[in-house]
Amino acid sequence: MTDAGSGDVRVAPPVLTSFVRDVLVSYDVPESDDGVTADALVAADVYGIDSHGVARLGFYMHKLGQDLVNPRAEPRISVDSGAVFVVDADNGLGPVGAQFAMGECIRRAEAGVAACASVGHSNHYGIAGYWALQAVAHGMIGVSLTNATALVAPTFGRSTMLGTNPIAVAVPTGDENPFLFDAATSAVSFGKLQLAATDGVDMPEGWALDSAGNPTTDPGQGMLGALVPLGGTRELGSHKGYGLAVLVDIFSALLSGAAWGPNCLSLTSEFNEVANVGHFFAAIRVDAFRPLDGFEAEMRDMTSGLRAAPTAPGESEVRVAGDPEWVCAAEREANGIPLSESLLANLRGLGASRGVDCPF
Repeated sequence: MTDAGSGDVRVAPPVLTSFVRDVLVSYDVPESDDGVTADALVAADVYGIDSHGVARLGFYMHKLGQDLVNPRAEPRISVDSGAVFVVDADNGLGPVGAQFAMGECIRRAEAGVAACASVGHSNHYGIAGYWALQAVAHGMIGVSLTNATALVAPTFGRSTMLGTNPIAVAVPTGDENPFLFDAATSAVSFGKLQLAATDGVDMPEGWALDSAGNPTTDPGQGMLGALVPLGGTRELGSHKGYGLAVLVDIFSALLSGAAWGPNCLSLTSEFNEVANVGHFFAAIRVDAFRPLDGFEAEMRDMTSGLRAAPTAPGESEVRVAGDPEWVCAAEREANGIPLSESLLANLRGLGASRGVDCPF
């Protein structure tokens, strides 16, 4: 543990992972499952997506403590069509069902060409990109989708009908970091509204609507209203984000029998009901299309070509999907994950409530 110099404290990822594992074990989560859940949460912090990292531990603990999540879930394949299958996650921790499904997709793709799974009866699974990346080590393209708590209004609507419903695709590039696209289908995350409200600042127009359906720059009013789809307004293409969010629900929920849209809980009911979240995963062998080494070489040519593109005035570089995450991961793996004073206090309190010593 080191002082980050800005009020934050740096904690090494393995130390943070070990702490999360110990907390989960206190809820009777078996060691085989607490490991993947802790890894998935800490990975979000490593990649700089802090809203989905250890800041979520209290939420996981609440769901376990209220028997809203099965700590000893046993995911099973409920429909098996070979390269296409459905997983019942047994209302377990989201990373447990996700690991079962993605691992099986990779195994079946290795034996064939490609495989995909729709998962139901699950819960929050961390960042979508964590699961898509698992396919890359096997020379495959990985796909990961999930629906989520309804926070987003459809274009021309004002009620929360869809989740932020992220889409992630990871592509191998050989000896360079993989191409990793991981993005929500909403304009921003709910956490950005919470942060603006905490800091007492206005948010940009195009992030959220108030409860009457009007655009607002007041984060408090936005939290009482709804987020908007990617694009913000119809004129700026919000119908595209809206359509993508619906597609995520179709693949994640309708194919698996999970809850879709508003049936996947509102923010107020998320803490008190079983969620029935749905996911979708796919693993696709590149060498089913062409030799892997040639494909990876062209991927490197493409990404380097994009990075070399002329920059707009005032900009220093062009990036490709995944670049910010890889830069952040390298820095945090070397120097530790920065935890704010408030998050540190929260984690220490959570540990103490379960009799788990906090090493930071």
